[in-house]
Amino acid sequence: MRRWKPQPSWRFWAASVLFLLIAAAAVYTLIPVGRALALPPEAWPINAQLFAQGLLGLALLSLAGSFGYQIVATATLWYGLDRDGLYIYWLGHRTVVPMQMIEHVASGVTERGANGHLLQQIGYFYGAGRLANGQTVQRFSTVNPKRALGIQTPTEIYLISPRESAAFIQELEQRRRIGPIQQLTPGIEAGSIFFYAFWTDKVVQRALVLAVLLHLVLLGTLMALYPSLPALIEMQTDPSGQALSSVPRYQILFLPLAGALLGLLNLGLGLALYQRTSVGARLLQLTTVGLQILFLIAAATILL
Repeated sequence: MRRWKPQPSWRFWAASVLFLLIAAAAVYTLIPVGRALALPPEAWPINAQLFAQGLLGLALLSLAGSFGYQIVATATLWYGLDRDGLYIYWLGHRTVVPMQMIEHVASGVTERGANGHLLQQIGYFYGAGRLANGQTVQRFSTVNPKRALGIQTPTEIYLISPRESAAFIQELEQRRRIGPIQQLTPGIEAGSIFFYAFWTDKVVQRALVLAVLLHLVLLGTLMALYPSLPALIEMQTDPSGQALSSVPRYQILFLPLAGALLGLLNLGLGLALYQRTSVGARLLQLTTVGLQILFLIAAATILL
């Protein structure tokens, strides 16, 4: 199999600069939060502003991580050809396009929707989309779709940008005329390094999003109410409602901390189990949602 590197593009360097700038902004935003939490618990300046600052820092850190992923994906992108098909590799993943399904090669795709949204143009043009004419497009190009090669199949167009595109087209046509030796199955063969199958599971995605939102509601509410709480709060009561023990108010923040730690534990177990039992991995993430609801109820019981 001959290996074809993609054409060089300024988008890779733009993504690298954005990654560095956003990562620096995230660190700059989170440093004051770290300093505040480095104080003794009794002196923590907990309030809604600190919550918003921490949330912003984590959001910037997540965005920087997304750009970092795209940088590595761009650096590892390449195309392969043999008698049986076209292969697109990135980050250990492989997209297979059987040779018998390739109808023709278009020089550039100009239909509306080929470019995707702005975030799908960082590093390289990536992701699936739908063109104005209704066709599905799969983007794997480091150059604008107008200058990319469009590999047309009965159901999809694959946008690629190999160096020496004329030689690539010539070799592709030669292999099409020779014909395949074996029939391949089209689609994505996911690598295991980034747990692609786990993160793209719809049940897992929805459970994780819901769990994170519930956790943020709990943490944000507690931090917003924290300045108005008394120095000592009642954590346990008897059946008649009389307080059994009072603790410093900062201990109420252990509820979201416990929720986060249990959520991370379930996430790690889900990643480890998904290949063997996807149902079990999904149930773990749904359990995380239930735990966040229980912690919300516990917090409401203490505060009301």
